[in-house]
Amino acid sequence: MKNMISNKDENWKIVRNRVCIRALLIFLGALLMQMLAYMVCMIVMTIHVTVFDKKNVEILQQIAQANTKKGPFLIWVSFVSALLCLIWCGILYKKSSWRVHPFSYKKAFALKNCGILFSTAVGGCIVLTALLSIAGALFPKIFVQYNQVMDHLSADSIGITMFYVLLVGPISEEFIFRGAILDRFHLAFPFWIANTLQAFLFGVYHMNLIQGLYAFLLGILLGMIRYVTGTILANITAHILFNGTSYAISAISAVKGAAAPWITIVLFAVGIVLFLVGTAGLRKEYQKKMLREEQS
Repeated sequence: MKNMISNKDENWKIVRNRVCIRALLIFLGALLMQMLAYMVCMIVMTIHVTVFDKKNVEILQQIAQANTKKGPFLIWVSFVSALLCLIWCGILYKKSSWRVHPFSYKKAFALKNCGILFSTAVGGCIVLTALLSIAGALFPKIFVQYNQVMDHLSADSIGITMFYVLLVGPISEEFIFRGAILDRFHLAFPFWIANTLQAFLFGVYHMNLIQGLYAFLLGILLGMIRYVTGTILANITAHILFNGTSYAISAISAVKGAAAPWITIVLFAVGIVLFLVGTAGLRKEYQKKMLREEQS
């Protein structure tokens, strides 16, 4: 009897190790996609400059020197990488066979769930932006790399930037982390462990401390939304709302005059209320689903 239990434990460890390796390989694959996208964009840019636009040879010099902080080159690399990862991880996600069938999207996007989704995403973005602003003023040296990343999303390429930030990026990241990676971790771990692991990798994926910390927190919330609703479409929607709210905050912050401080205060207060309401509802629905699974 003891030998049977021991063999089961050993087999389970093997399965868990294999699942973890697969999830990590997907993560490494997503990083390699960025390198592939860089090479693709470099080749396309070289052909374009050499054949069609010989006046802009300095662009090739910037690329050769890895000086891509100026211009739209970096955002194009991110865009191509996101498309490649979306195709690849979309296929991996579709192959996962453990999901509930048939699935009710009407129930998943019930009014209550939509309210939780909206409040968590919009409120979370407002609160996080306020906290980052305060932290940036107190510890400016820590935010140097983060500010450089934000500067890459410049007005020089506003069209492709917004398309990437508001659509392609969120969809791609959700299929990578809350799709392919979370699916595999969830095969071997309880959800809260699987969710923490995918959120950690989501933070590492952003490659700097500040973005990594808030990406980790955002990843936890998005994973919970996926778990509560049962569909990746819900956390894709929340991610798009989160990114879209950041643009709205930037527009509101540009308002000048005597009313500007009051607008900021009201915006922050609204954000806190939305965030508290959204996360409270999300936690409640999460606990309900956990209880149902334990009883089944």
